[in-house]
Amino acid sequence: MSISRRNFIKVGALGAATLGVTGGLFSADKWLRPVAAENVSDEKTAYTFHPPNCSGRCSLKCTVREGKLVKIEPNEWPDSRHDSICLRGISEVERVYSPDRLKTPLKRVGERGEGKFVAISWDEALQTVADKFKESKENYGAKSILWAYSTGIPYGISLLPKLLGAQFPTMFDLGTDLTSSSGQSMVMGTASSNTNEVTDYVNSNMVILSGSNFMETSLNDAAFFYEAKEKGTKMVCIDPIFSTTAAKCDQWISIRPGTDSALFLGMIHLILNNKWYDSEYIASYSSSPFLIREDNKSLLQQEGTKKYLVWDQNSNSAQPADAPGILPALEGEYTVNGIQVKTVLTGFMEHVEEYTAKWASEVTEIPEPVIYELTKEYALGGPANIAWGQGGTDKYYHSDTTGRLGTILGGLTGNIGRIGGGVGQGVKHATSWSSTVKLGAWPLPPEFSSAKIEVSTFSEFSTKPNSVRCLFLQGNPIHQLFPNYNQAKKWVKSLEFVVAVDNMQCDSVNFADIVLPACTPFESEYDTAYLESKRNHILLQQKVMEPLFESKSDFQIEKELAKRLGYEAYLPKTPEDYVRAQLSSPSPALKGITFEGLLANRCVMRLNVPDEPYRSNMDHKFTTPSGRLEFYNEIFIEDNCAFPVWEEPDEATPSSPLHQKYPLVLGTPHTRFRVHSTGSNARWILQIDEEPRVRINPADAAARGIKNNDLVEVFNDRGSCQCKCQLANDMRPGMVHLSEGWWSRYFKKGDLQELINPKLNPRGKKLKFGPFIAYLDNLVEVKKVEG
Repeated sequence: MSISRRNFIKVGALGAATLGVTGGLFSADKWLRPVAAENVSDEKTAYTFHPPNCSGRCSLKCTVREGKLVKIEPNEWPDSRHDSICLRGISEVERVYSPDRLKTPLKRVGERGEGKFVAISWDEALQTVADKFKESKENYGAKSILWAYSTGIPYGISLLPKLLGAQFPTMFDLGTDLTSSSGQSMVMGTASSNTNEVTDYVNSNMVILSGSNFMETSLNDAAFFYEAKEKGTKMVCIDPIFSTTAAKCDQWISIRPGTDSALFLGMIHLILNNKWYDSEYIASYSSSPFLIREDNKSLLQQEGTKKYLVWDQNSNSAQPADAPGILPALEGEYTVNGIQVKTVLTGFMEHVEEYTAKWASEVTEIPEPVIYELTKEYALGGPANIAWGQGGTDKYYHSDTTGRLGTILGGLTGNIGRIGGGVGQGVKHATSWSSTVKLGAWPLPPEFSSAKIEVSTFSEFSTKPNSVRCLFLQGNPIHQLFPNYNQAKKWVKSLEFVVAVDNMQCDSVNFADIVLPACTPFESEYDTAYLESKRNHILLQQKVMEPLFESKSDFQIEKELAKRLGYEAYLPKTPEDYVRAQLSSPSPALKGITFEGLLANRCVMRLNVPDEPYRSNMDHKFTTPSGRLEFYNEIFIEDNCAFPVWEEPDEATPSSPLHQKYPLVLGTPHTRFRVHSTGSNARWILQIDEEPRVRINPADAAARGIKNNDLVEVFNDRGSCQCKCQLANDMRPGMVHLSEGWWSRYFKKGDLQELINPKLNPRGKKLKFGPFIAYLDNLVEVKKVEG
């Protein structure tokens, strides 16, 4: 079969005949054979990196034959341990030519949400968007335009929303690691990932993975997991189900969903009562010796200053914590100028008195001896690391408390700022020397900035009053970032104008009035695209192939819109200009790294950083108000949780009023087959993971008359979805799992997002990253679909 480039593109629009699940793709022609065919001279190699939000940032070597992408394989990094690729990266060969590709600009002709469009020209599409934005800005102000993006889009420049003065919110309410890390930041200051790089696991005696399915969500770090395990690091997985990671760990501890905070409180009780803490460490680097006032519960400070006071055992008086020659008392109650005070450590010991190991066992359903031995080994057998994941401990209504308690455990035992220690989010290789690099920015005149966000989180735009009339979508944010999807759809349908930019017809695209077809990350009008620092390296995206169909790069779309809106002069002329601006940063880590050097080194160069793993806070200085680890947070006094307290999940608990009606806890875990919704339509992967399946314990299934592969409905008061059922012995009774990210079209009816709890914890407004969505804090019922 001989297929020209033009004919191949036509066939791509037909779908399965050439690109379908039968595997016919590899029989298409000589250009798609796994090795170069004879007499093929038009072949080249290009280098790029994979942008979806697994954040693995795999550097890719791409083979292009006769203008077509035919093979993706791992690139060679200066640090060869990163020479890897997962099935999601490999499958991009098929996705580039997917029948779901958006090929031309579109205009809506059906009801908003139906996904019915007609093709229009680029000029009409761009001019319509520009005119609508101008009209909205003139009539309602710039804040009437909302710029929204999702994970999985190329991380571009996004200067236009600032030039327009539009609302441009961050998507922290999606949760990811930031939920628990908001709690982490309350203890140690700036924090959004583990304090120690994953490559430091080899120096740990124990790594506790709390709600972290590391071997699925951080696939390309699996080598470091095994390296540590082979060198004697004890890997412990705490998870309600026997996950892929649990199967590879030395110990699996099954826990009732949403009770990790109770476990941590029980561990803290054991550490404090058995004095397993590092007294020298907490006296010097934590708020443990600070004094709590009995009258108003605030910390005692020196009058006229913001210096915290401690009780000096040498002078038997209250002295500033940084005073020379003092010996701070860790425990005790004292009187200072008529005010009754006690040390933070004493207050903490009193606070956790009720949180015994026995109590923790009853709450978590973990045997008490297991909690005792785990705590003792963690506290006394260090160095040790506590790492939570994504789609686990970070996605409950009270997950900030989990982050606070996990970080306090690290502080009590001296495992922060320690080789082989660590605490925090432990997937995506989020911690590395790259976090110390500040890339240069493209300068804009001071009068240009995005509008102040009118609500606390992106998801609240659908429920709270705001000025938004026009919505600009990049990727799949409507479907991906809103809980209670039915409510979100009502809001989007009420807007005056919606424009979507994507390369696939995902769910969010179906709500657009105008659709702008974007290139995949492998296509561009320019020789280079984006730059990013990751895994202690700088990565560059090189153009792999010409844009397919009528698609344009995100850069080009922004540029052409800016021209029609009168802002083109403020943008870089090419992505290369922007990349050069990023590399112009004075950061010492970028010394010796140039644009030309990246091109000469397969688009990946190691930062000018030490060879050993990155470890934060080795100087034991923290970006908190006190400069120390803060076990007591005055900001939460009025919330009655200045010391972290145990709180049952908002909904996913037997004590919920909804439990009798909806007795099953719904988990929505991440999976190795997709990155959120990116890759939902990857046909090569769909041969393995072909459709959504709700996983349920056989006992729960039997009680409902459900058999394996039955079509079932998962429902609660917010909505429902229908899909097949999979009986799974690794599921705890009383819970079900349905992996997140599936497009709506893969359900027989409804959508998983309809079921998600939209309630936000008011305390979240005090957190560094704001309130967050409790994606796992849901109750549902499951029933067989008859007929």
